[in-house]
Amino acid sequence: MKKVVLTLTLIGLFSFNSYSQDEANKAIDLYNQIVEDAKSENYASAIAKANEAYTIAKTVSEGTEEVKANLEKIIPQLYLGKAKKSLTDSKFEEALTEFNEAAAEAKKFNNAEIVQDAVESIPKVYLAQGDDLFKANDFEGAVAAFDKALAIDTANAQAYFIKGASLLKLGKSEEAVAVLEKTVEIANATDKTSVANSATTQIVNIYTRAAAEAQKAKKWADVVTNAEKALSYNPEKTTQLLQLVDLGNLQQGAALANSNKTKACQFLKKVKNDAKLKENATQYLKTLGCN
Repeated sequence: MKKVVLTLTLIGLFSFNSYSQDEANKAIDLYNQIVEDAKSENYASAIAKANEAYTIAKTVSEGTEEVKANLEKIIPQLYLGKAKKSLTDSKFEEALTEFNEAAAEAKKFNNAEIVQDAVESIPKVYLAQGDDLFKANDFEGAVAAFDKALAIDTANAQAYFIKGASLLKLGKSEEAVAVLEKTVEIANATDKTSVANSATTQIVNIYTRAAAEAQKAKKWADVVTNAEKALSYNPEKTTQLLQLVDLGNLQQGAALANSNKTKACQFLKKVKNDAKLKENATQYLKTLGCN
């Protein structure tokens, strides 16, 4: 998280004759203390002093013009700096409150740039919070945090990706695939190639595992369905998947050999990518007299 660079300079005391000279000098002294607080990232102290100095400067105009003008620029920066420090320190709830405060202060002083920075930082807070929760194995909490981020920033491919990974950890494979497919869509649209590739790999792995589990359970139709889905996302790395498709079709054909010759022949004719399985399928085809 980048630090906010505050445009602060020390201001020397002004010489003027007025009953309010002491108050003016106090405002100037406070301003110079703000500079030092900001350098040490003591934003709470800097903000308190800035607000006090600004109140004085608005009341005592003589000799405080420069202080007042500078405070109007730096007060929003101080609020933003405080929020970003909280985010860096993983104080997420504090950061959310402080970014909203920074936006409000920036609006008060017509600082559109800081308003935008503060508003755009809020989904980053949820994203960072989601990352921390994911690392802590709080996957439900991570999903909730990413949903909040995506409610604000609907084109955040990274948020979709880790949300999908969280759903997968929760055993919600179908939901995970849907979110990962959305990840690929958003990532490709926003030139996030690495995120799109990672999401695609996750989808392939999900379907490959499903095909392998179906194989153990001897659910041959499910083997073919899941292997073909995996292939649709990853046509370049196909050896294992093609073998699973062939195995599923061979087993389905063999199972129907005595009860539905026509259907059995249809399955067996699909076996063509694995040499050994193709040989077995050919023998079945001959035995059944398939055309």
